[in-house]
Amino acid sequence: MPENKVKKYFNLVEIWSWCDICKEHINIRVDKKEILEGLQMGIYTKEYPHVNPHPDPDDLDDPSVNEHTLYVYINKDFDVTGVKSFFGDSPSLDEFKPATPTEEVRIPIVVKDIPEMSVHLGMLTQDEYVVLKICDGMNTIEQVAEIAQKSLEEIEAMMEKLRKKGLVKVIKRA
Repeated sequence: MPENKVKKYFNLVEIWSWCDICKEHINIRVDKKEILEGLQMGIYTKEYPHVNPHPDPDDLDDPSVNEHTLYVYINKDFDVTGVKSFFGDSPSLDEFKPATPTEEVRIPIVVKDIPEMSVHLGMLTQDEYVVLKICDGMNTIEQVAEIAQKSLEEIEAMMEKLRKKGLVKVIKRA
């Protein structure tokens, strides 16, 4: 997958996010104030519905001419740490198919909404809070690690701790 590109201006962040459906970079402009207001202790998600701006005129079955969504994860430094593209309200379960019949896909899901105040009270670390925000049912454990910019081992340990606290459930799909 091609790399996402970001240009940071005084009040604006211009992002070129790769859309797997359009097979090209899609330009998204986001006001820095919008990101900062929605940052939620370290991660912001931008939902961007669109259609392919340059569809292939020779491909009559090109699905990219139908509206689909880019879901972009942006950190506190205004860098893109992850991107999803999908039709409908969220990625379909088909996107979480294991690569091999013996492989297992693990999808963490938050089971209890936690207010930001829980970090200030010492109930969660800021990193744990950010990880909970990424556990939106649209990412595997490996994708959570990539978006949070943590090692898989760190995320595994964090998931176990959050699971014991009753905050997250990991759904396994074979």
